[in-house]
Amino acid sequence: MNHAQRQFITMDVFTQERFGGNPLAIVPDADGLDDATMQKIAAEANLSETVFIHHSGGSGNPQLRIFTPKSELPFAGHPTVGTAIYLAEESGADIPQLTMVTRAGEVTAHIRRSAEGLTLAEITSPRPPQARPASSAAACAAAISLQEQDIAHAPRICDAGNPFTVIPVGSRDALSRARLDFMAWAAGPGKSEAPKLFIIHIDEDDAGRVIHARMFAPSIGIAEDPATGSAAVALPALLHELQKLSDGEHQWQVHQGVDMGRPSLMQLRAVVAHGSVASSHVGGTAVRVISGSIQLG
Repeated sequence: MNHAQRQFITMDVFTQERFGGNPLAIVPDADGLDDATMQKIAAEANLSETVFIHHSGGSGNPQLRIFTPKSELPFAGHPTVGTAIYLAEESGADIPQLTMVTRAGEVTAHIRRSAEGLTLAEITSPRPPQARPASSAAACAAAISLQEQDIAHAPRICDAGNPFTVIPVGSRDALSRARLDFMAWAAGPGKSEAPKLFIIHIDEDDAGRVIHARMFAPSIGIAEDPATGSAAVALPALLHELQKLSDGEHQWQVHQGVDMGRPSLMQLRAVVAHGSVASSHVGGTAVRVISGSIQLG
């Protein structure tokens, strides 16, 4: 292997069409790359995330390192879903599931073919989602340039391995009108343990099973994200509070990226047992777009 050159591919994740969904860069053979080099490559790619696959961890399972343009993440949804689809397609075999190791723990992906013939992967979050108090409704509204009356329910920090401040708004129009106010964000939720903002509108006309979302994460170099699986997979903690979910399996569709011209669809599933969310899962399809090489020296 030429250590001064590494191969990479990109995939659009949570979409069936190229140039939709959330772009992801994957470096399939990252053994030997140090943290500083991986961060430089992620900054150069300038996508929401870049995944580096290491094969020398000793467990036999691929080790994923996930970087935004500014920092490393312990876990993220669209990188793990996209990487699972990439690995399944590269294997050339019918793999029903595979396990990947992230900094937040092992992530298992279940693989199947969609009705359209695309590979579909569903991941289970590293841990069951939990919800806890967040910044006030007033502070969160100011951070996204809305009025407090636009907030439908108290914001919550939802966390299934990657914490987000989740802000439920009362209308699809309010979701579209949301704009990050950096100063208000920095003075409010930007100072909290969950500075990433996941704004949602629950479509009550569809029994609350269709959710529209946007995500802003200026602290990690993401102005707006077209699809955020780690935020979606944390949502059942809040949905359990709002929808009083009974024991059993529940499903939702999460639409994101529409307001930025990159429509994405995430299939969200949760299992409730003994009155608590026992597991949370998010899945979707992905398509390859670009392949090439990175010159390192």
